Parts: sequence; C-alpha cells; structure tokens
Amino acid sequence: MIIRRVLNNSVVDALDDAMREVIVLGRGIGFHAKPGDTIDASAVEKIFRLEDSAQGTNLARVAANVPAEVLSATAEIVAHARAHLTEKLSDSIYPALADHLAFAIERVHREVSLASALDSEVRRFYPKEYAVALHALALVESATGTVMPAEEAANIALHLITAEVGGGDGSAARLTRFTQDVLDIVRLHFGISYDESDPAYARFATHIRYFAQRVLSGTAIDRDDRELLEILRRQLPKVFTGVDRIEAYVGDTHSHAMTPTEKVYIAMHVSRFV
Repeated sequence: MIIRRVLNNSVVDALDDAMREVIVLGRGIGFHAKPGDTIDASAVEKIFRLEDSAQGTNLARVAANVPAEVLSATAEIVAHARAHLTEKLSDSIYPALADHLAFAIERVHREVSLASALDSEVRRFYPKEYAVALHALALVESATGTVMPAEEAANIALHLITAEVGGGDGSAARLTRFTQDVLDIVRLHFGISYDESDPAYARFATHIRYFAQRVLSGTAIDRDDRELLEILRRQLPKVFTGVDRIEAYVGDTHSHAMTPTEKVYIAMHVSRFV
C-alpha cells in the first residue's frame, strides 16, 4: 500500500494494491512518513475499505482529528454490528460513529452527563441495535480505557439505526427531505453558512435526523421541560425565532405539535450557530 496523506502519527490515507482509497491504522504508521512511501505491512493494525468514496473522504477528515484508539473501537463496533444485525449498514457509520465516540469520551473525562432522551424508545423499538450498542460500550472500554455510562448505548444505537440501509418504502427519502428542510430553515432564517467539517454541525444534523424519525413515526418525547423552555426563551430570544419557524414547519407539513423537550433540545443546538 502507498501513502497518499498522513492524517496523524497513527493514521494514513493510502491506496491499496487495487488502487482503492483506504484508511490505514497502526501505531506510529504516520510518524516521519510522507506521500509516496510504502506502508510496512507489519505496522498495520486496521484497514478501513469503504465502498462509498464520499464517506471515505469524510472518514479521512474525522480520522485526522480523533485518537487512533477511537478509530479502532469504531472498526470493532461496526464489524460486530454487521455480524449481528439484519439490515446492511451504510459506510456513513464510520465517520459519524467515530466523531460521536470521540465527543462522548471527552464528555466522560469532563464528567458531563448527556443521556439520550430516546433511551426507552430505542430499547422498545430497536432491541437488536440496542443490544449491539451495549456490547459497543465494552469495546470502547477495551480500546480506550474509558468506561462509558450505560445510557450512552442508546446514542450509539441511534447511529446504527440511522446507518441502516433497507426498506424501500420511501421512508428514507422522506427522512432525508425533512432533515434537509429543517437545516435549511435555520440556515436561511439566520443567514448562516454551515461548515460540514464542524462537529457541531454534524451533531445538529444528527439530532434533526432523530427528530425527523420521531415526527414521521408519530412519536414524541416530553419530560415536562416547560419551565426550562421558558427560561431559555427569555435568555435566547433570537434563537427561538428560528425554533418557532421549525415548529410552524412541522405543524404545517406533518401535523406534529413540538413538545417543550423537543424545543429545548433544538434550541441548544441552534444556539451554537447564532
């Protein structure tokens, strides 16, 4: 294999013998290396071969900014998921999950708790994905030494669900359209431009996709956050002009009444861009 780019000391973007782009992981594999160098096969620990070239590019971008052990854990989780889930997983799982795990591990080290509001729904409607996600917590601990909280399983399961390829009933197209519409509402309302390499954008887009899944399935989350909602509305009046636009959109197009909890979550994400 030939190195195309050195992403960090332990990760390189390379071409395999069939001239396909691969992401190669190995301790010190990128140290003092340069484009055109041949990779020492004995130093290779993991190889990411993605059929989707666009996702390969996304993974390369993420790989340059996350620890090698997080990439290793990601590879183990995806391999386990593909062996135990019925639905095929899109290659989009690699960059999305790696970025999520890096952020989740950082939260653990900072002792910041962020439980999924969808924990009970995931357990009920996606038991197989949830079981795989529980095993993923052990894989993360083994690879990184970080003990993940049990509630993180729901967040990992949601990434698996989002990456599943199947159905054929048009739901994926509706989900994508809804997600894009909401992202566009925020972009146009506030006159901003998204940086798709920004982790904050990735997390916002992922949250909106989960929100879309709930709206399209006729479910909602409500933890009686009315008091918190009113506090945030007073503190972030500009943000809530955008949240109100989103509320009008989902009401008009899907007859969904946003709950206080949903408004709080979206407002917190939008506040990062305004």
